[in-house]
Amino acid sequence: MLSRLDLLFGLVRNLVAPALVVGLLACGTNNPLTPFDSDAGSPTHAEGAPLGPNVRALIEIHALDLWAQPLPTSARLQVRRDGVLVPTEGWPVAAFPVEDAATYEVALSAEGHETLQFAIRFDGTTTLEAMRLRRYASGERSGLVTSHDLRTVSGRSLPVHAIFTGLRHRWFSAHGRPARRGNRVRLLTNGEESWGQVAEDLLHAVDRVHVATWWWTSDFELVRDRDAHVTSRREEREANTILGMLDDIFPTKRVLVGHLLGQDGRLSWLTTDGDLRSRGAAPNDDFEFMGQANPTRGRFAWEIEPFSFAERVLDRWEVSRERSLGPDIPIASTVPGYVVDLTRWPIRASIQHASYHQKFLVLDGRVAFVGGMNFRHVDWDTDEHLVFEPRRMKLGASASARAAVANGRRMPDSDPRKDYMARIEGPIVEDVEDLFRERWTSLLDADVQYAENASDFEVTRELPAFADGVQAQITATMPAPFHEHSIAESWLNAIQNAERFIFIEDQYFRMPMLLDALIARMTEVPSLELVVITKPVSEYTDPGCWWTHQMSEALRTRFPSRYHTFQLRSFDTQVSWGARRARFVKVDVHSKLMIVDDVFLSVGSCNKNNRGMVFEGELNVAVYDPAWVRAERRRVLSLVLPEGVVPADALRAWVDQLQRAADWNQRVRDEWDTVRGSISPNAFPLPTRFQPEGLIYPLQFDSPRECLIRNVGPDMT
Repeated sequence: MLSRLDLLFGLVRNLVAPALVVGLLACGTNNPLTPFDSDAGSPTHAEGAPLGPNVRALIEIHALDLWAQPLPTSARLQVRRDGVLVPTEGWPVAAFPVEDAATYEVALSAEGHETLQFAIRFDGTTTLEAMRLRRYASGERSGLVTSHDLRTVSGRSLPVHAIFTGLRHRWFSAHGRPARRGNRVRLLTNGEESWGQVAEDLLHAVDRVHVATWWWTSDFELVRDRDAHVTSRREEREANTILGMLDDIFPTKRVLVGHLLGQDGRLSWLTTDGDLRSRGAAPNDDFEFMGQANPTRGRFAWEIEPFSFAERVLDRWEVSRERSLGPDIPIASTVPGYVVDLTRWPIRASIQHASYHQKFLVLDGRVAFVGGMNFRHVDWDTDEHLVFEPRRMKLGASASARAAVANGRRMPDSDPRKDYMARIEGPIVEDVEDLFRERWTSLLDADVQYAENASDFEVTRELPAFADGVQAQITATMPAPFHEHSIAESWLNAIQNAERFIFIEDQYFRMPMLLDALIARMTEVPSLELVVITKPVSEYTDPGCWWTHQMSEALRTRFPSRYHTFQLRSFDTQVSWGARRARFVKVDVHSKLMIVDDVFLSVGSCNKNNRGMVFEGELNVAVYDPAWVRAERRRVLSLVLPEGVVPADALRAWVDQLQRAADWNQRVRDEWDTVRGSISPNAFPLPTRFQPEGLIYPLQFDSPRECLIRNVGPDMT
């Protein structure tokens, strides 16, 4: 009885000239091209399928991305001979037989990737040298290598010419860790939500807890109850501090904190406290700690080194290293080289001021948090960003002091703070923990202080993917000796691919390295809009004033109607000295967020400045998923727009929503100025003209000439 395969093969033979016969091809069980990863799938060749007597060889096309991961089944592969489509069978390894000498044109495309086109030239012989490739210019940025060997196919010994393609993703960093599919990423929009979720997940940890931060205070409160916080006693609240929670759970705790001004020196410990150091000094207590300094200094040439696609194929697929893969053309980065100068101070001094600025946690190798918040008293707030928020008081504040804040009689210990954290589950958690291990083992090898009480560990590999997950990538800036710069590449890709808008919410906006790319893209795409929420800089004390104002002036001069800058403020009133007085308090925008075209989002610890992209230790998560990113952009905007305003999807509409709200709030602030900031204490509820709506306000940067400090280099701020 004929199989479905026999019928299909016979039908194709009858319909197509014998020289074009193709069909389902069979490889024996000795096929060495099974992927290591469980989510990769296996080559779909059926053993024992019939082959025509004139078949000289088998050609396999491995449809992969630049990390040698199989492309999804939605990808499109087309093979043509003389303009006629040649059927292939199997995925992600698509195969077809060849008989006489011929040239085949191949095009492979996938959503979000650059299309790869190349030609296969087969000379009609049965030698292992019978196939050659010709790469077209459009595919120079992608991977393309070949392997040739003899295999037993349907009882015959045939040459198999394997072609490994590596499609370059248009948005993710090709030089970074894999952009893995099937991740669950939840964007947390404030300290209350973020640290509350961390506290909840800590209670479920059973094996290991890994923490990396730039600044650590042991009495930082993760959970702050809205009702009980004002009146609760200190000893009751200490259980909710980061140290209290870690002491109360059983897993092994490993903590990394960035050092300032050198490794293990007196000034290095400014970012930690005695309670944490005592844990590091104590042996056999399942609580390990080491500090890490960033030795970057001086003046040096910086560039992202090319990588080998063939090496990635060999690492991921069971291809014998005895079989050559070639031609292995190094894959270059999209980021141009740059000369870093960390010596441009107003005085002659060589100061080590770089650090490890990363903030992340990994619990049991299954859940990770990546964001911009430290374990520091300023890194806690709610989405409301209230002026008088007693929960922004330090742990040691008295009940009377907290009550005074709640009643509007005094300001809290810290201003409103805006920041984000991402909670992650799925395959990329492996990359977060792997990065922690790289840093941790480097300190063990260097035998830094407290290393004698620290232990090594294994990273959880092959985490399962979620069917409803998104494609995401862990991007990093890692200085020497690690040399990882995927944040810079992903941001440059995002700018160069932007068609509609670039939205930035960040503590800083001074990245001269990317200024030319921004100008070039906005010039090339006349409808592209740039929307920036940041905070004003001091013209007298901020050494980054010059570069912030210079960058803004360059954009404002060229694109006055398409470059929009905003700041955030909180508002409330208090009655004092017989009058109701206005309180417009600047929100400390500590965010590190970028959203482009409702398809790409990057968030983490990296600021929009040169140092974050080049030498500061940073960690972000990047997501490419139109539905997910669009929903998060709506939510981000809803947090700053007036209550009840639903962020629009049309670009011009939501930009206008921001501008109208900012203009109204500025008019309200100006109205308060006309009455010198106070009105009758009985004026409540406030008249409409005295009520701002939402948090958004205009921000206008002045000329760089207004900055007092002008001679600090662009890489140092």
